[in-house]
Amino acid sequence: MGLLALGRGSAPVGLDIGNKTFRIAQLKPSAHKPILINYASKDTPFGLVDEGEIADVDGVAKVLSDFWRERKISEKKVVVGIANQKVIVRIIEMPYMTEAELKSAIQFQVSDYIPIPIEEAIIDFQIISERENDLQGKVMDVLVVAARKEMIERVIMALEKAGLRPVVIDVSSFAFARAVMGDAPSLSFEDLDNPKATAMINVGSNLTDIVVMEDGIPRFTRISNFGSDIFVEALMEALGISLDEAKDLAVRIGLPSRDVGDDPADVTPDMLSKVALVNTILEQQMMKLVAEIRRSLDYYLVQAAKAKSIDKIILSGSGANLRNFRQHLKRELQIEVELGHPLNNVQIGKNLRSADIVDDELSLATCLGLAMRGLDL
Repeated sequence: MGLLALGRGSAPVGLDIGNKTFRIAQLKPSAHKPILINYASKDTPFGLVDEGEIADVDGVAKVLSDFWRERKISEKKVVVGIANQKVIVRIIEMPYMTEAELKSAIQFQVSDYIPIPIEEAIIDFQIISERENDLQGKVMDVLVVAARKEMIERVIMALEKAGLRPVVIDVSSFAFARAVMGDAPSLSFEDLDNPKATAMINVGSNLTDIVVMEDGIPRFTRISNFGSDIFVEALMEALGISLDEAKDLAVRIGLPSRDVGDDPADVTPDMLSKVALVNTILEQQMMKLVAEIRRSLDYYLVQAAKAKSIDKIILSGSGANLRNFRQHLKRELQIEVELGHPLNNVQIGKNLRSADIVDDELSLATCLGLAMRGLDL
């Protein structure tokens, strides 16, 4: 499912337009696993993208044009992701009808579920299940995605000005879940007395994207404006240091460990005196992010039809690189937490530097998932 399917073709480029970094991935079909034949990232000037929305169409177009030229990317077709507050994902129950009937009815049926006037929205849908309802007879659950037209139009305009051709606009949360889950078997609720679900959390620089999967289907999504920048900005303000210094401290020192003797080893002598202070500053920010994640997961569980608990959390995104991030999230939420490994679901092409790509694994999940979507065209 893509929010917009705009064309057909093979091996388009997956494009993740982030607030600070643009990332691309391109896959080649293979009998075993898809082969990653291209991956690159490019830092972007401040102000081009704000909280997941393109703020400067011409500026983004220029960066993309330069990106394609510098990396010598010949493919112009792209699958691009969107992640911001103007994208709404809902699952709604509807009377049973054919897909053709639903396509005609969906515009009128969803107005009560999305906070966007229908005339200002682009809507896509997918039927995810059919079942019997005691009161209504046969019904179906429909996954509905709605986005503001003006936001989508700015994405398309920026891509076309860069000489690119968008073939699918996809929801970024679906993309990183696709990359991390791969072909893993879905959870079967029929075999469980206490059905559970998996939360996928992508912690970017400015946004945290939360997806809850039930039975291999995204049943809940939420985007929070909290991201890993809260850690870096807190260090910069409290210590009066530069952006690069703050990033370095966050990765090297990070959050405090509760294990005796597990002190940060990769620190320079001048950092040692700052360990306790850095730990405290980062832990204060971590509590804010944990509270935001907890609210989202609690909300999902209140309205969940089947699952009554979250069995585990899978992390991706650059924010997950913060030292001891996973351990703190596990302790505070009392849920098993593991790092996602999207590279397990692809082969790295021989022309790429494997070490560099492995180092960036947590950050590439979204663009990789977008490239995977491109293989379905």
